[in-house]
Order: sequence, then structure tokens, then C-alpha cells
Amino acid sequence: MGLLRSDLFDGLCVGHAPKRCRICGKWFLTVNARHTKYCGGLAPGDKRGRTCRQIGNLKGRENRELAADHPLKQIYERRMNSIRQAVRRGSLDAEVAETMKRLAKDHMYKAVSNQEYARTSYAAEMEQEALMDEARQKENGLPRALRSQ
Repeated sequence: MGLLRSDLFDGLCVGHAPKRCRICGKWFLTVNARHTKYCGGLAPGDKRGRTCRQIGNLKGRENRELAADHPLKQIYERRMNSIRQAVRRGSLDAEVAETMKRLAKDHMYKAVSNQEYARTSYAAEMEQEALMDEARQKENGLPRALRSQ
């Protein structure tokens, strides 16, 4: 048992880490420090005999919700950067900015889970003016005592 434990910690020191495959759910060791999501084993239920890694690559960027270069996430990141810059310049109130950030995150999660919304109105609702109008409507609709919570 001690040998297995020492091998595990030696592997962790050089970038090997245990991960769970997102397709089959089996545990595997990564071979480098990259963020590997899928194992190299056969995918369950695949009639062609492909591996989990091959199936994961077929999904494409649009289906990978956590990918850093996901188009929906890029729109969200761009909007968050513009909100932060406006606050730094002093052209946007901090309370309104916090509400806008919350709304932007809600819109992004809704777009990731609803493809129809993502195709139709997500980009328009993520425009800075649209978010600002929605945030101000929310701010004006709440009593002052509840705004700070």
C-alpha cells in the first residue's frame, strides 16, 4: 500500500492527476498537466468502437460549455471587461455595475442551456446599453433597503 501511495504522490509532483472521464465516468490518470476531460478507453454504447477522447473531440467547440474559447463565453467576457473599464473610468455607478454583472452572468447561463435563446436574442441582450437599461429598471423597481442585499 505504501508503494502505491508513494507512486501516486510522485505522479502528482510531475503533473499526473486522477480525473474522472466526462463520458464514461471512469477514473484515469492524466499524463501531463493539461486539462484532459476524457479517458482513452472505449466509449460505452458506441457501435463504432471509438474512444471517449474521440467522442469528446467530435462534440465541437460550441458543445463544450467550459471551453475558454466558447463563443457565448467570449461575449460574456467582453461585456464584463467593458463594465470593469467603465467603473474604473468613473462613467458607471458601482451599484449599477454589480447588477449588470449579475444580469450578464444570468444571460450567459441561460444561453448555454437554451440554444434557441443563444441564437436569437443573447447577443442583443448582452449589449452594454441593453444591460444598463435592464439593470436600472431592476434598481428602480426595488426599495432602497433591499438594493444593498
